[in-house]
Amino acid sequence: MGDVLWPLRRSPEGTRRDFRRDRELQLRLHGEYGPEWWQVLPGFTLLLLGLAVPLSILSWLWARLGWWAALLAGVALAYAMRVVLLRWRRAIARKERRAVCFTLDQVDASDDRDFRTIVGRLLVRDGWTQVRGVRISREVVHLVGNGPDGRQLGLAFERGIELAGQESDGRAALRPVSGAPRFPDEVEPGSRPLFVVVSSGSFARDRVLWAARMDVRLVDRTMLQQWAAGEHLAVLLDLGLDDVRADAS
Repeated sequence: MGDVLWPLRRSPEGTRRDFRRDRELQLRLHGEYGPEWWQVLPGFTLLLLGLAVPLSILSWLWARLGWWAALLAGVALAYAMRVVLLRWRRAIARKERRAVCFTLDQVDASDDRDFRTIVGRLLVRDGWTQVRGVRISREVVHLVGNGPDGRQLGLAFERGIELAGQESDGRAALRPVSGAPRFPDEVEPGSRPLFVVVSSGSFARDRVLWAARMDVRLVDRTMLQQWAAGEHLAVLLDLGLDDVRADAS
């Protein structure tokens, strides 16, 4: 009866088995198949040992000394695991930050659009979200986004005084900012928006006084070099974000 219902025979060519085999080959060729079981086994074994050893120690303490000893050991173990995870997360964050770094030579060699792209990538690297360019006028483009602390950002670009009156020659030589960076009409700024002006040069004294009156943060060439090299913008501007400062350290 079983032979009639479930005949044991080899699948013919061109059936589902061949399709799975061809599909597996394509995944392997594209590096999308994933690890084999013997490649996962060492990590899985270490995971089991990492769980079994602490549980065994806690059980031994419970049996020999009492529940209070197991409880104290469990708290200490949880704290140690938290410290390890925090250090691991910060190490990954530092590695990712090193992958998005630029030099002043790259900034100087860039045109206006590439300069804005570099600054936009630095913002995304530092945790700003929804970063996008908005055209304020025919020649002025600002960047807007949401900061790590939730407040909105309006960022404009300005040519340094070293480049005043010089030809851009394809390099980053943007128009001076006539007013504080503003958001596009469809964006309603929240409380305490952050306004920043970035320059590939330095700012004149009257511009520094203007920024102080308008509550605008200035990023000059020296600060831009530190920012592009990996320093966090929130640390450079002293925004008071403790989590960001801890991750950057």
